[in-house]
Amino acid sequence: MALASVALAQARTLLNDDTSSVWSDAALIPKLQIAHQELQMALWEVGSPAVRKESGLLAVVASASVVDMSGTTPAQPTDMLTPTKIYEYTVGSVYVGEMTEVFYLPLDIAVSGALTYWCWRKEKILFLGCSVDRKVKIQYRKLITVPTVAGSDLGLSFAELYLGPRAAALAAGAVGNAEVLGIATEMAKVNFQKVVAAHRGQQKPPNRP
Repeated sequence: MALASVALAQARTLLNDDTSSVWSDAALIPKLQIAHQELQMALWEVGSPAVRKESGLLAVVASASVVDMSGTTPAQPTDMLTPTKIYEYTVGSVYVGEMTEVFYLPLDIAVSGALTYWCWRKEKILFLGCSVDRKVKIQYRKLITVPTVAGSDLGLSFAELYLGPRAAALAAGAVGNAEVLGIATEMAKVNFQKVVAAHRGQQKPPNRP
């Protein structure tokens, strides 16, 4: 993994400021953070495995009422932005099936021997409850920590190929340098495809979960 300092140095080269006389780390890091967030979103839109993750089996204790996974032990993953699929298992780790996502839990249905339904509300996974202990496995979109200092890990291999030019473009745009803005923007677009290729897997069309 590259450090933020690598992307910052690349941005300064494109801005013709290798000595940091104009663009200090403090001035460029906010641009780098915007670029980093854009990169994560763009990778999600093309279905990149780089921003996808699967949890291990997580225990769900039997409950006669709604189960909030954010407050259980073990709890829902801390690096989860949003779940995409949840699979149910018996306490003996025997696969039961894929659970059904609903916008609201069907509270008029009595708690049974299976979880069956799940709901994503206020950044929490909710289950209707179950009369026996269960386990679940969560597939989700993961958060890659946004860099805050030059020594921060970018969290993605070859991310600097996109982040350097994109940060330079944002910096150039901020001071009205249209020429560098255009050049750096095009470089970032080309290099984004290189980042995608570096993490290629079973990628899906844009706007698919």
